[in-house]
Amino acid sequence: MNRSSLDFLIPMFPNHFSGYSILVINQTTRDAVAESNYPNVRVINSFETGLSKSRNLALSKATGKICIITDDDVTFKPEFEEKVLKVFNAERNAALIAFRAEKPDGSLFKKYPSQRITALSDFNMLSIMSVEMVINKAVLSDDVKFDERFGLGAQFTMGEEAIFAYTLKDKGYAIAMEPEVIVQHPEVHSALIQSVKKKYYVQGAFLSRIFKRAYFKWLFLKVFFDLKQGKLKFGEIYTALKAASKGRKDLIETK
Repeated sequence: MNRSSLDFLIPMFPNHFSGYSILVINQTTRDAVAESNYPNVRVINSFETGLSKSRNLALSKATGKICIITDDDVTFKPEFEEKVLKVFNAERNAALIAFRAEKPDGSLFKKYPSQRITALSDFNMLSIMSVEMVINKAVLSDDVKFDERFGLGAQFTMGEEAIFAYTLKDKGYAIAMEPEVIVQHPEVHSALIQSVKKKYYVQGAFLSRIFKRAYFKWLFLKVFFDLKQGKLKFGEIYTALKAASKGRKDLIETK
């Protein structure tokens, strides 16, 4: 967001960024636009906000068949291209493959499957982050998009990655998870940690969007695991459930 130069690309790639086919979606204002002097780097300056809107614009304008979704705060690992191509050559029908990400200290960002899987559980699907996602645009229809009601800058500020993955699954596309690490990503900043009320407002909409009739089952599981992990206190359960109900209601009204 609000970039006026492409200098941020320099630390992202193991070699100079001019060697890669890159599309930059720069959500900005008209007085802070970025331009590219590199033939392999295209820039679209967009004057609207919302992470999912940015993702959808990128998908619609991307010219490559295999598209790695990324943010401007990641660092790609050496030989990431070879790793991606090797897996897609083996899984040619996959519309989405989720790779591994690591923290700046070299440890894995989270717990991942130990081997490649093509039959993902709900817990696998729910854990997918956008910086792990590589999309095979060649097999996608034009109507496959991120839900613009979800993601940073939208009404519901989280969950766009899992919703996108479930959209693919519901449409019959193949999805896989791959144990190769392709990117390094900073840990979640404390400023992004939301209050119980805000968090469960989004969760109410998110779980309703994905699970529909199984909403209450998954809301119960969410509360249970948050209590177990110390992310929610018993005295906050009523606040959480009330906020989730409001989020679910607001989602239904935005259809």
